[in-house]
Amino acid sequence: MSTEDMYDILIDGLEKISSAAAYLGVSRSYIYKLIATGDLPSVKIGHNRRVPIRAVRDLALTNLVQVDFDKSIRDQ
Repeated sequence: MSTEDMYDILIDGLEKISSAAAYLGVSRSYIYKLIATGDLPSVKIGHNRRVPIRAVRDLALTNLVQVDFDKSIRDQ
């Protein structure tokens, strides 16, 4: 990731792990797993870890699944 890409991902700001977990509807430990696997970047500031808001939104968007509602009803 280039320095410019890193600046771009930080431009919207940072949020706490608990806020990211609430936004995605997952546990805090799952957010830490995403960080450990490299699926979610993070910043360590002192004893605190923060995640870029844009990265959290991008993660949700990347995993967005659209279901054909009419087809799902027909298949029942």
